[in-house]
Amino acid sequence: MNTSLLIAYIIVFLLSAIPLFEAFVVVPVGIIGGMNFIMTLIIGILGNLVTLFLLIILVDRIKQWYLERQKRKGNENSRKSQRAEQIWKKYGLPGLAFIGPFFVGSHFTALMALILGGSQKATFFWVTLSVIAWTVGLSILVLFGVDFMNLEDRQFLSRFIEE
Repeated sequence: MNTSLLIAYIIVFLLSAIPLFEAFVVVPVGIIGGMNFIMTLIIGILGNLVTLFLLIILVDRIKQWYLERQKRKGNENSRKSQRAEQIWKKYGLPGLAFIGPFFVGSHFTALMALILGGSQKATFFWVTLSVIAWTVGLSILVLFGVDFMNLEDRQFLSRFIEE
């Protein structure tokens, strides 16, 4: 593996780890650019999941602190909190996990799920499943030629990777 290719995979990992870039966006771009399908898929998903895991661990601690603080102050749920709770009850964690990443990203979806009452394990499981499903699905579409961006110059990364 040459240095340029290694740098390309590191970039896929790092961009996938950034909230709102998401693996299901970065991986198809890498595949269109000429990178190896399986390697790009695995590295992109891992990048997304590493930061998702860290977020879930940290957010749960912040959520615990916030709830304890609210109990001490004696504050009741606001109207917005009540509305969010109704939405949560209607669609549940699986619905939120599969719909949310497409619109707001997996990281924000996990944050919403934890705030609305999802456990760490269940949130990580469902959002991970969603990230994998979206990334694999969109990557397969790209691999088989469904090109929504109508790019003329496919494998545009090849000239940088092979040098």
